[in-house]
Amino acid sequence: MTQPDPLEQRVKPKSRLSLWPSIVLAIVLAFGLVGLFGLIVFLLARGVQQMGLSTPAYIAILVLVSGVFAWALKRLTDIAAGMSHLWFPEDSDEEN
Repeated sequence: MTQPDPLEQRVKPKSRLSLWPSIVLAIVLAFGLVGLFGLIVFLLARGVQQMGLSTPAYIAILVLVSGVFAWALKRLTDIAAGMSHLWFPEDSDEEN
């Protein structure tokens, strides 16, 4: 009985990942981020009212929270762009 050639024993190449699960995940994450942002703004607004802070302090806190969420969204899109080679391997410059 002959043993198969080592090249024939290689694992089959991975099939491309489906784009739909990633689209659904992106939508769920976007809704989650927007909901979390709304919750934090609501809680900050109630806290500012209870502490009796001025309107400029409220606006400064809102701008700070908005900046943090904008940064987080930017990082998320950068990560997704970096992972695009998983869904579109033919666009990749990497050698296989």
